Amino acid sequence: MAYLNDTYETLILLWSYMYIYNISLFVLFWTLFQSVNATNKTLFSFSDLGSTSIITKILVIAILSMAGVPPFWGFFAKIFIFLLLCNSYFFILFFFFFTILFVTLYFYIQNLRFLNSSSLSNNYPNVDIQLRVVPIYFFLIFFLIFFLIFGFFFTEDLFLFFFWALF
Repeated sequence: MAYLNDTYETLILLWSYMYIYNISLFVLFWTLFQSVNATNKTLFSFSDLGSTSIITKILVIAILSMAGVPPFWGFFAKIFIFLLLCNSYFFILFFFFFTILFVTLYFYIQNLRFLNSSSLSNNYPNVDIQLRVVPIYFFLIFFLIFFLIFGFFFTEDLFLFFFWALF
């Protein structure tokens, strides 16, 4: 019976990790799709937003959560997976994923650096970017951003939900 409980615990931790990561991806791509218009056709044009734009701040929170930076919910999801690997005595797999964590962290930090970089050519005041933003976007995005930042308070409820869904 202990093996059965470990299997369900493993499934709950893996599902919660995928759920948290997919919420972060949803916030990231929905924000990118909302800001694509005639002036933002490439990622290079996001440097015109500046670091004070609400779009930039939403993208930064989503990327930091996906990277697993400690105050965000993505950090706790990755910690759960690492604890699962350590408790299952998969130390080789643990070190493999730990190495991959740092490679992906470098990738996410480079995207953040690019997103917040500014040069003299695009450092002009009052950038007017017209966004195709639907009202439901702000309602759902701020709700999801709240969970990405303060989600560790709701982690136990998430586990209970997945435990209920399994049975």
